[in-house]
Order: sequence, then structure tokens, then C-alpha cells
Amino acid sequence: MTDDSSRRDALRSISAAASLVLVTGRPSPRPSRVSSQEREVLRTLLAVERDRVATYDDCLAVIGNVPASDPLLSFQGMLEALAQHFRAHHLEHATQVALHLVEQGGADDVGAGQSLLPAGFRPTLQNIIALATNVEKAAAIAHGEAQRRLDHGVNARLVAAIGSVESQHFVVLDLLARGFVTPSATTANQPAAALAATARRLVPRAFVVTLGDAPGLDDERDLPFHDVSQ
Repeated sequence: MTDDSSRRDALRSISAAASLVLVTGRPSPRPSRVSSQEREVLRTLLAVERDRVATYDDCLAVIGNVPASDPLLSFQGMLEALAQHFRAHHLEHATQVALHLVEQGGADDVGAGQSLLPAGFRPTLQNIIALATNVEKAAAIAHGEAQRRLDHGVNARLVAAIGSVESQHFVVLDLLARGFVTPSATTANQPAAALAATARRLVPRAFVVTLGDAPGLDDERDLPFHDVSQ
């Protein structure tokens, strides 16, 4: 075995161990029935995800209609691409939570979700960043709290895989909101369509660990561990 392959194997072992820490229990076959309390936890999280989808819909409408005087107008396209990317993640999350809920005897009856855009919201790009930061923070907390109420490893794995991504959303947005980072100058005055690939690199996976056909950070096909031997 070469040194390179040994390093890759070691890194994969670290990844696998980290996944086991995340899931609060080894993955198990999806239970056909769970307690009503556990189904209610999933139902609540489904509403959380769909509310985020609805909120990003409103955010995208605001982003597309800010006045030319907005101080962040040159980064309108980058913020639109990022909002579209995070919205897509929440849509994937909702799909997986609904699938688990229904397969375990629950009902997908939470509706399409409600926007969290508050009354009196002032439509600026800076406020969009701040609002998105707030709702991602709340989502991350909701998933963290939910894990304490889950008995089945498969549900805990799902919620951990989602909640960790909500935390990534929050960190990216909070850094922007507080001015610690700004979009690259190369993204200025470009349309969202041209920046979609750039946005996808910021939080590259909808789930931290692979769920079915949805790859996680443990899928190394196009997201390998960095080589630190160079």
C-alpha cells in the first residue's frame, strides 16, 4: 500500500468515525412505526423546513426588486444565487423529512409553509442577509433540540445530517451579516445564473452524511479531503 493510499484510507476512517458521532446511534432499518411523540417531532421539523422554503421565496422576491440605491446592489446576483441554493437545500430537507414521517405512520399535513418575513420588514439586501441568518440559526437550534426527543437512530441520523447543514448556512450568512467577509469582487454585477456554481461551493451538500441518493460530505467523488502532504 502506498503512502498516498494509506493517507486516504485513514481520512476515510476519520470521516466514518465522525459520522457515527453525528448520528447518536448507528443507522438502522427505517422503522415502520414509531411513537406519536417521535412522529410529532418529524412533523414539526417538516414545518420548519417548509417555512424556510416559503421565506426564501419572499427573500428572492425582495432581492429581485431592491432599488438601484441599495448599498449592496453590486452583489445582488451573488445574494440571489446563494438564496436559491439554500432554498434548494431546505426543499431537499423537507422531502426527506416528509418521506420518513409518512413511512413511519405519520401524515404530511403541515401545508406549504409560512414565510417568516416579519411585519415592517425594510426591503434592503442587508436586511435580507440578516433575516436569512436569523431563520437559519433558529432552524439549526430546532434540529439540535429535536435530537433529544428521538429514539430511533435512523431519525436521529436524518436530523443530524440536516441540522449540521443549517448550522453551515447560519455561519456563512452570519459572517456576511456582520461584515467579517464580503463576496469576492469577481462576483460583482453578475447575474445569479452565472454565479450558481460559486454559491453551491459555499455549502456544497444538503446533508452532512449521505442519505439514499443524496450525497453527504462523506461522498468523496467530487469533494475529497484536502491533501495536506504537499
